[in-house]
Amino acid sequence: MPPSINPSRPCAVPADARSLLQRFGLTTSTLLTSDRQSPKLSKGQAEARAVILHHLPARALAAAITPATDGATPARSFIPGLLELAERERVTAAARRHDGCPFSTGGCAMGCLNWSGHGGLNVSVAAARGRRTLALLADPTAYGRAVWWSVLRHLLRARRDGLPLAVRLRGTDDHPWHRHDVPITPYEADRIAQRYGVDVTPGEAITMAARLAALPELRHYEYSKAPTAGPLGLISQREAGADVTASFAADRATAAADGIAAIRAGFRLAVPVALRKGDPLPSHFTLASGGEAVTVPAIDGDASDHRWADPHGVAVILRTKRSRGAGREADAFSLAAHGMPQHLADGSVLLTWPD
Repeated sequence: MPPSINPSRPCAVPADARSLLQRFGLTTSTLLTSDRQSPKLSKGQAEARAVILHHLPARALAAAITPATDGATPARSFIPGLLELAERERVTAAARRHDGCPFSTGGCAMGCLNWSGHGGLNVSVAAARGRRTLALLADPTAYGRAVWWSVLRHLLRARRDGLPLAVRLRGTDDHPWHRHDVPITPYEADRIAQRYGVDVTPGEAITMAARLAALPELRHYEYSKAPTAGPLGLISQREAGADVTASFAADRATAAADGIAAIRAGFRLAVPVALRKGDPLPSHFTLASGGEAVTVPAIDGDASDHRWADPHGVAVILRTKRSRGAGREADAFSLAAHGMPQHLADGSVLLTWPD
């Protein structure tokens, strides 16, 4: 261990971040979900330790604080405690306006993985994700600082295990962390260096993505449904330091063109396919639109969530997971598991299996 690092030296969470977490029933140890708690993240434990941040997606927070909401499952329905918390913290109006996934489609929002596994069964999981989302709305600066200190806490665990730390912050929403500033004072930077042995640049206008990119032991990766270009787009996210995989939405009006643009720009494309467990995976993925077509190799996206370890310019095949309470609208979000051309609003897609 380098002599500059003193693990026993205190490095308390800053007062603003600590106060915010306390108000919303959160802690730095529970803010991020680790590979000890997530079956998907645990599949990559030989490559890295991993953490993921879960918020309520799309317009789910507004639904959760609306008494008239009667969802298909309790987790998709009105959660009284979240409304009480929103009113107490005076963020009710912001919560009703909030859209955590501005680029989602109807099928994506309906079939979101937020409602799979424990997230679809347990109201307490939805409530915890709601509290995180409310805290983000209440004080974005303090919340970003809380997330940063939580990352540092998990970095120590990864370092003890001799592995990098993989961080995914867009776990169930598409919050623009590449534009979210995380201020750190000179005093805090000095304490971080002494406690964690990493150099942190003090400053007000340094984004979360830039701060994560500056940590050599860290792998920051994300999935995003954003367009390729623009300030919120995939290229902007990549330029900020994140390893980004574009998420394909088969029910989008520009699905084929968007997928081709992402592949042409050098991104992987995450593609949900209605495969049953044990079914063979396609070997290639072809998109066609407006006289243009691209074909890329297909890889298994369920073997691990560590997309940062995968090559670019591939289709990451993800078996469609059960989203509890999803209606038929969710079916349009995934591709069918056959080798015939499939119609898209602006083109077609073809999955090819090996002979």
